[in-house]
Amino acid sequence: MWVHSGGYSDNSGSSPSTNGARIAAEQDLVVVSFNHRLGVLGYTQVVDPVVFPDSPYASSGNVGQLDIIAALEWVRDNIAAFGGDPQQVTLAGQSGGAMKISVLLAMPAAQPLFRAAILQSGTTTRVAEPDEALAVRDSLLTRLGLDRDEPERLATTDLAELMRAYRDTSAGPTVFGPVRDGVTLPFQPFDDQAVALSGDKPLIIGDMDTEAALFLSRSREDLLAAGADGVAARLASAVGHEVAGRLLAGVRARMGELDGYELAVQLSSDGWFAGPAHAACLRRTRGASAPTWRYRNALRTPAEDGILMSPHELDVALTFGNIETATGLNGDTPAAHEVSRLLRSTWAAFVRTGCPDNKILGSSVPSWPAYAAEGRQVLVIDAPAHVEANVDGEALDVAAELAQEHIDWFTALLRDPAED
Repeated sequence: MWVHSGGYSDNSGSSPSTNGARIAAEQDLVVVSFNHRLGVLGYTQVVDPVVFPDSPYASSGNVGQLDIIAALEWVRDNIAAFGGDPQQVTLAGQSGGAMKISVLLAMPAAQPLFRAAILQSGTTTRVAEPDEALAVRDSLLTRLGLDRDEPERLATTDLAELMRAYRDTSAGPTVFGPVRDGVTLPFQPFDDQAVALSGDKPLIIGDMDTEAALFLSRSREDLLAAGADGVAARLASAVGHEVAGRLLAGVRARMGELDGYELAVQLSSDGWFAGPAHAACLRRTRGASAPTWRYRNALRTPAEDGILMSPHELDVALTFGNIETATGLNGDTPAAHEVSRLLRSTWAAFVRTGCPDNKILGSSVPSWPAYAAEGRQVLVIDAPAHVEANVDGEALDVAAELAQEHIDWFTALLRDPAED
């Protein structure tokens, strides 16, 4: 059951990259995708859930998530008619889809409805607290000219007017997303209580090697001009010299010396993607009864003369085997096809058995052990794939610690502190 990307604000369950026809036929799976409410319609906290827990709007900040639960309930009740088994539902999603699955793993109502999950390039360990969500609501009310004492009027506001105000509000620093409301979502994703709640579900968690290249490539010349020292100064301005020093030491120990662009890409990739994924895996080793498997996708794209390296979104078409219909980012290369075959077979094995260990595919593919605090073995997906120990080094330990912080990594590394 595929949860689409686009953060909490856009995209849909229908895309050429995620057409499930090939993987369904090839791997004998039933593939389901769906739409749900997004943005202001799916994630606006209308009232304070602490003060008004019985209000019909107490969980309005999570109705996008509740739509996903409704889709899961539909699958439970109807999927047998399509040849599916309601007891063997695996959720999978990339980017925003993985974020939403992270949240579902902390929602009690979702637990009986799926058996396992695959989180690609979007694991999150934090959602808004009520006061943060209400601040976003207040910004929206102000733009609409509505009194903060009557937030329920949002429900009767003209839709076109509401959407205009939403676009203006979300263009700033505010974010419409799930809320730890204490009603439908009582825990932060992957905190100890959330891990205890969903710890019986096996998970695959991973990311691309250089996720942030997709977002920073337009600023490559600026970052090259700033150089590694300039990027390091920007980092220190954002997180402090002590934390910056630890991050930089960890990245350099793992990657060697990098230019300004490469360093910014690696720091942002660790901060936004690999750090939270690493944090989630470590927390699962402490409190989950089911295993977690960790991967890093290192396939490089030839797009844009290779400057994107292994970017965000590269794995989507590969997962579904739709390289020929989405060649812009992937490149129709032998390596891409090899990685796609590996992903399709491994993910399908996980859906069928709850275990992705590739020894079932033969001796040419490495055995993939579950993630453990000691050893930290990771499947590095490439052509060929291999298993590597301790791929998550000191830099990711620090990035994992920062996963609960509100750090805009892209803005931090693109802003010159000397100009402030």
